[in-house]
Amino acid sequence: MEDIMLIRSSFLRRIISQVINKILKKQLPGTEVQLGEVQANWSEKEQKLKIHLVVDAEMTKPQLMDILKKADVI
Repeated sequence: MEDIMLIRSSFLRRIISQVINKILKKQLPGTEVQLGEVQANWSEKEQKLKIHLVVDAEMTKPQLMDILKKADVI
């Protein structure tokens, strides 16, 4: 059995975006995220949660380079 939750209301997306932005503010000042859509699927059989996010983010080039370095991409 699988449970699916879609969050499409602008009210809830805005609240979730604000929470994400508060967290990012401490780690990446000046980065702003706007959440487009959230879909969460829970699989009882696999005991796993899969989350699909549609996100728009604004950041400077130095911020992007810092994120990529921390992720060992570059």
